[in-house]
Amino acid sequence: MSDLPVLDLPAMRACCSPLSSQALTVPVAGRLAPMFKALSDPVRLRLLSLIAAADEVCVCDLTDAFEVTGATISHHLRVLREAGLVDGERRGTWVYYRAHREALSLLGDLLGAPEPQTDQPAVISPQPDVVRLLADPLRAQLVRILADGPATTSHLVADTGAKQPNVSGHLKALREAGVVTAEPRGRFTYYRLDPDALQGAALHLADLAAQARTTAGRFRELAPPRDAQPVLTQ
Repeated sequence: MSDLPVLDLPAMRACCSPLSSQALTVPVAGRLAPMFKALSDPVRLRLLSLIAAADEVCVCDLTDAFEVTGATISHHLRVLREAGLVDGERRGTWVYYRAHREALSLLGDLLGAPEPQTDQPAVISPQPDVVRLLADPLRAQLVRILADGPATTSHLVADTGAKQPNVSGHLKALREAGVVTAEPRGRFTYYRLDPDALQGAALHLADLAAQARTTAGRFRELAPPRDAQPVLTQ
């Protein structure tokens, strides 16, 4: 089985600066959004953490780690693979998965993560709120604009060219997730970005990228399927 890449990762890394330093173009945001969308599901987020925490993982081990059907796990793995976050390789009966460390590094760089500490990598948080919110290109653009300082809804409408109801709806979602706060000033309400919310998501992704980079060369020995019957010899 081969992965289905959706991104030219080397080219993307060359053009993707942290959100706090450069605005994303519409094409780049559109190509990055599927990666964030793939991580918006708690099961997929945990699947990625399990895969990144090891050299590679057999699908049989992943299935046993969840209280869902094997078909559900296969579906989530396919979403991660098509988003370019993991690679899958079939060996005999089983498929083995590895984290795509370049993709994880790209997401960490985009969110402006500092150099991670690799001696004690953290397990990725099961709370996907920030990642899920950034899967939307307009919300990602709003976050980028607010990184330059507090702004009103009118400012954001003018900067994005989006309709006011759309901007207000996205601001509400960002506010409920704790990514932005609202501050009344006279007749206007200013929205301020909370850097800690982005920093937390960036650290989780950076830790996964660092661990995948460290373990990239460690391959498990191929083990027989669990249900294999011993061969009797005369």
